Amino acid sequence: MIRPKRILLHLSPLADVGGCEINCLRVIEGLDDYAHHVVVFAGRGPMSARWEEAGASVHYLAAWKEGRTKFRAALAAWTKSRSCPAGIFYWSTSRLPTVVEALRHWDVPIVVHGGNPVVAGLLPGLRRWVQERVYPAPRAVRLAACSQHVAASHRRACYFRRLATEVIHNAVDPDFDRPRDYRALSPGSAPRLGMVARLDAIKDHTTVIRALAGIAPTRPDIVVEFAGDGPLKKNLEEEARRLGVTRQVRFLGFTQVGPRLADWDMLVHATTPAEGMGTAVAEAMMAGLPCVVSDLPMMREVGGDDGAVYFAAGNASALGKILVELIDNQARRRALGLAAQARARRLFAQARVAEAYARAISGNGAVNP
Repeated sequence: MIRPKRILLHLSPLADVGGCEINCLRVIEGLDDYAHHVVVFAGRGPMSARWEEAGASVHYLAAWKEGRTKFRAALAAWTKSRSCPAGIFYWSTSRLPTVVEALRHWDVPIVVHGGNPVVAGLLPGLRRWVQERVYPAPRAVRLAACSQHVAASHRRACYFRRLATEVIHNAVDPDFDRPRDYRALSPGSAPRLGMVARLDAIKDHTTVIRALAGIAPTRPDIVVEFAGDGPLKKNLEEEARRLGVTRQVRFLGFTQVGPRLADWDMLVHATTPAEGMGTAVAEAMMAGLPCVVSDLPMMREVGGDDGAVYFAAGNASALGKILVELIDNQARRRALGLAAQARARRLFAQARVAEAYARAISGNGAVNP
């Protein structure tokens, strides 16, 4: 007699293509000895089909924008109509007290994914303080932060510091791990640089555009492709027009990342301290792509000493100088790409990350209170 698989419940506010949602997919793929149910608090989105293709059953509350009271009621009603799962992953920290309260009738482990640092400021802090008084933080809930940077941020916050916390890096698609060639990039070879990131204020696409404009007089053949979409697209397009590099900057929108990583000569990732981990950099590293990234703590955590080259965050001149040096140095790019790939295999392998989440949901993870 074949016993039914135990159920893991995955909760996500949205079904957008983001680091948290993609990490949810990697865990679903990596834990194939469970049955997976995904509950989306809003409606269907780009990630819905990918979760379904991985074998998950996907459900929608369509209540995320209806206010906290209606949302909590909708989530509680859905869970009461279902059998108790073996464990719950919440792929966000948004409205965490409300979510935990709606699940209170289920005595099961809950692991919360921390994908970004805690939002600082008086108003967000006050809101968390009020929520904590209404729905106190249960000590049974565990936080899985995607980086030491994110973990440290949560340990400083009054609500989250009560949670047992550990660091589990985001996983990378194993299909990205392939051999690659490092072509010579002599003048006229049209080097292709890529950046994978949502077009919003957490990232820093503007510095990339300005760096490109700065080196355009000596290397007008360089092309930068931005994979991703978001609210700042028009502003970035205007910046490219203002600096005269519209033909060298391409906005690809949402696109499959794997083929882009195979086509690009380098990855550039300009970002801000609001970055959580930089999964796009980990993906590029797994593909053996030379990476040039902002010199910030979470990026050092991903790239280490030899897996990336760093430039002063927000400094377009410094970025442009490094890009030209690497473009002209084929051997350096090859060495950088191979070192990055070796590091990614150690830190971001899907099997390793999935096993860490399995230990966390069983209560056997390495916890730093």
